[in-house]
Amino acid sequence: MDSQNSDEQKVGKSSKNLRLFLFGLGGILLTAIVIIVGISLYRVYHLAATDGFTVGVARVLRLPAFKINGRGVAYSEFVEDLKAIHVMRDFEKQSGGEGATLTEEQMTDQVLWRLANNVLINEAALQNNITAEEKDVEEIKSQVLQQFETTAAAEKELQARYGWTMDVYERKVIKPYILQNKLSEQFETNETMRIDIRNQAQAVLDAIKNGADFVTQAKIYGSDSTKDSGGDLGWFGRGEMVPQFEEAVFALKKGELDPELVETSYGYHIIKLDDTKTEQVKDEQGKTIEEQKVRASHILFRFPDLTQYLDKAVTKAELHLYLNIHNPFVEFKKQLETSTN
Repeated sequence: MDSQNSDEQKVGKSSKNLRLFLFGLGGILLTAIVIIVGISLYRVYHLAATDGFTVGVARVLRLPAFKINGRGVAYSEFVEDLKAIHVMRDFEKQSGGEGATLTEEQMTDQVLWRLANNVLINEAALQNNITAEEKDVEEIKSQVLQQFETTAAAEKELQARYGWTMDVYERKVIKPYILQNKLSEQFETNETMRIDIRNQAQAVLDAIKNGADFVTQAKIYGSDSTKDSGGDLGWFGRGEMVPQFEEAVFALKKGELDPELVETSYGYHIIKLDDTKTEQVKDEQGKTIEEQKVRASHILFRFPDLTQYLDKAVTKAELHLYLNIHNPFVEFKKQLETSTN
């Protein structure tokens, strides 16, 4: 009986020791996990490290590089694109291409912009029921492959330029390209959007007719680089502007505002002729002739396009960059605010 009790006590003690051991082991493992996660968070968000261990943990934990409109863009995806642009820069250095001089900041900026634009394009595509269908993908792939003797040669070129396979290139380049093209076409042919832009342009023209300052209105509403100078186009002669614009300008008198909107391939223009002069120039035969020059200002209300849409979408988007790197989104918004004010 005593022997049995003793055996039971030994078994109980052994079980207790095992529980203590497992508890201790669990604590050690938990501590190790916490340490690994802590180190990884530091390496991701403070150092933006790109080593395999850090990226692997980031992938498992689904750590975002940034969020846009509530959608997280994975840090692993950011690193994947960053490595590709590094490969591209090295390739450009060997071939003397334009990308050979890209700085680290410029490369991270490009990656962030590409990833953010892809999110916004996907959102717009979803809203407009646009998809990259398989036949579209195969058509673009066929066009790409036609530039090479074999599929293997194309794969080799992709590896050399970006470190990508054709499947990765399809996912990262071809599908976004298809969505962009379809969206561009839809924006450019959207009659409702064009009418809205024309109505806005007409309202500004009416305001100027009623005494609003042309320069001020140009700085507020202009959609090209002349807005910063109040719409000033400088001096120019015949043949330097698109026909519709040129015809309208040369029909005005000095100081006159065109009472009607002028439509060109760029959009709707409000035009004012600021000054005129005559210059002596040489014609094609070398003969001296007099040429009329004009100085005009305009306010351009650009037709809807994808670039314009994306610029506006970025300014309205909720963007949170978590990485300790240059933030191109903040800089872009500041520039836009400065040009608007």
